[in-house]
Amino acid sequence: MTEFSRLPLPSLLLENIAKVGWTELTRIQEEVIPKALQGVDILGGAPTGTGKSAAFLLPVLTALLESEQQVLGTRFLILEPTRELASQVAAVAERLLEGSGLSVGTIIGGAGREQQREQAFTVVAATPGRLLEFLRKDWLDTRSVQWLVIDEADRMLDMGFRDDVSKITQALPNRGQTMLFSATLEGYGVRQFATEILEDPAEIRLLDEVTSEKLPENLQMRAYYTVNDEVKAKVLVKLLTTSPGRSIVFVKTRDRLHRVWTLLKRNGFSCATLQGEQNQTEREAAIRRYAKGECSVLIATDVAARGLDLPEVAYVYHYDMPSNAAVYVHRAGRTARAGASGVVISLVSSLELELLSRIERYVGADIERRQIRNICAAFPVAAVNEKKPSEKKRSRASIGGHGGFDRKKEEDKKKHRKVRLRDVKNKGKPDFAKKRQRRAARNKLKEQV
Repeated sequence: MTEFSRLPLPSLLLENIAKVGWTELTRIQEEVIPKALQGVDILGGAPTGTGKSAAFLLPVLTALLESEQQVLGTRFLILEPTRELASQVAAVAERLLEGSGLSVGTIIGGAGREQQREQAFTVVAATPGRLLEFLRKDWLDTRSVQWLVIDEADRMLDMGFRDDVSKITQALPNRGQTMLFSATLEGYGVRQFATEILEDPAEIRLLDEVTSEKLPENLQMRAYYTVNDEVKAKVLVKLLTTSPGRSIVFVKTRDRLHRVWTLLKRNGFSCATLQGEQNQTEREAAIRRYAKGECSVLIATDVAARGLDLPEVAYVYHYDMPSNAAVYVHRAGRTARAGASGVVISLVSSLELELLSRIERYVGADIERRQIRNICAAFPVAAVNEKKPSEKKRSRASIGGHGGFDRKKEEDKKKHRKVRLRDVKNKGKPDFAKKRQRRAARNKLKEQV
């Protein structure tokens, strides 16, 4: 008996839930599923890794299985910001609908268009760009769509998909229930977006005002001070060697990814890579290798920072620090998922000390500073939490209160004589002005006499 059996779900769904291995409801599922089963629109806000996919899949799949209408074509549309997320959600939906006769497919970039057009899937997980192309070319009949879910809405906005999603929603004339989920509900953008799309939604907000709750509960955060890339490479190899476990190493760019891949391969590690320029086949192959345990390290750019449900990740490494604190939280969400424990390790350069402090303030928790003997030194003793002075003030302060020079006493100052160009040019020539002055003085003296 599982907690899901308490919900009014069809027996087929309960059987497939047991096969998937779900036994306990997460908080977002407890809040969303009962309301969504009533058919109302949902505005949901919850941190990454809390089970949002099941929260929106189970109510809609229940409605599909219990529907007496025999409607051909796509009836349930799910919008995801990336190909990986769309493929992942489609795979979960397919497992939940096993034995139902309902089909599940994807409309995503990086895959063949003809293959995606071959079958009118009942459930479709799509990315906005490719789906909009299908709509423009009349390759998808949207009149049959009754349910719409927009997942990771904040990321959709960040990636510039606002107009695309608006056009897609306007192209669904018979859309009924709509659900919108976001890692954050703060700010005008997501709220305004939801107002345009949802109708009198039930808001389910699991994001407390305390920012530390954005991080997984059983998460440890550590940092090592690395003065350059050579030290950073040594620290990474040392930690991966002494702390075995499934790991994700985040880097900033494709070039950095290739450099780290070469480093780890040279040191005997089996790695997969994930970055935006890969085609869909390569991405799926990398995720499959990592998920099956064929390699223990996944090197990725921020394309894998959010949403991907990668199994049993024990360590997340910031080989390159994230651009901001929010990205730190998203990367950290790849580990310590569903109640498991995990560790996030940051390799911090001297220029990133202030960023480390900003991250601590954002998450509301301290990050443990560590060092490795003979490899990396301890963090500088000076407090990095203090606001740094401007470059001009810092340079003055470092060498003295007056730019490094003590003010001289008035008596010690030498009078400065300004040298004019005209004086230099007239040097050695008769001074006619003085002559005139002497002549005037003589004339005045004569008059007096």
